[in-house]
Amino acid sequence: MIRVREYKKESILKYLNEANEPVDIEKIRKACGIGNWATALNYCLTFLAEGRIKGQQTSRGWIFWTHQQTNLQPWEEAIGTYEDLKINENNVTLILTTQKTLNITFSTNSPEAQAIIQTLSNTPKGTKIAILKTDIPEKPLIIRAFNEARVANKADWAFLWLRKRVLWVAFKQFSVCCVEVFVHAV
Repeated sequence: MIRVREYKKESILKYLNEANEPVDIEKIRKACGIGNWATALNYCLTFLAEGRIKGQQTSRGWIFWTHQQTNLQPWEEAIGTYEDLKINENNVTLILTTQKTLNITFSTNSPEAQAIIQTLSNTPKGTKIAILKTDIPEKPLIIRAFNEARVANKADWAFLWLRKRVLWVAFKQFSVCCVEVFVHAV
């Protein structure tokens, strides 16, 4: 009995590691062959308390996920909100949040790590950034920070609506003009 229980627990961890997004209890239960919904929730909450997985209670129930280190391949890009930069003797880890948390890791003595440290040292947390890994030795990473908090604010909405309305009227006038020219030509 204990072996079956441990197998089910390990299958939950394996399933969450392979998942690309947070997963609810019902999907976990079905994928891992657990018969009871409450048992699956109990296993997941135990893993959450142990810190082996992440979880959040939503209005529809619990969702769970794991976050592994992400290594960017050449010409692969990650876009998200800059949360933290952790530096230790072996690795530099950039933490970005999108729909899930990305932990992008580079070796401390790599040129990529030096580029990240140099670029993000003056960037405030909470800034949206894009990081692109290249195969160019002189420039291994291209990092861009989007400093604008948002594209438009409420004060600009009236102007945008007016511009949209003017364009619609101009198009309508143009189409009426073209129809009249076409009718006269026929």
